[in-house]
Amino acid sequence: MRKIRYSTRTTRIVLAAVVASIVFAGVYGFAASLGLTSSGLAAGNAVVSACGTGINAAYSTAYSPTLPGYSVTQVNLSAIPAGCLNKSYRVQLTGTGGATVGSEATGSLPASGTTYSVPMSGNVDASAVTGISVVVS
Repeated sequence: MRKIRYSTRTTRIVLAAVVASIVFAGVYGFAASLGLTSSGLAAGNAVVSACGTGINAAYSTAYSPTLPGYSVTQVNLSAIPAGCLNKSYRVQLTGTGGATVGSEATGSLPASGTTYSVPMSGNVDASAVTGISVVVS
């Protein structure tokens, strides 16, 4: 009787480890396929969301005499999945070490289309930007 109990307990532990490995591999693979990218000087950060994968992000600049230099005027999102339309977004520019640069932009994605331009407020120095974080929920 004791031998059967040990065998059942071992089987449960092995089964739990196998299931945990499969779930971890699936979540890791999904996160790696998000495809948030950017162009120019920025790097991308991605957040796993239920609405889809593949949003691309890049920012536009304009000369600002008050800096003086170039400031970020908007973040351009493209390849927006259909499941993300009409959902809320948060966009944050980041700098060295992942520190936030400027104010976070919030709003809702449009009801149709695959591109959207998020206006950025303030006078954020483009040379300080090293990344773009986008969260869709």
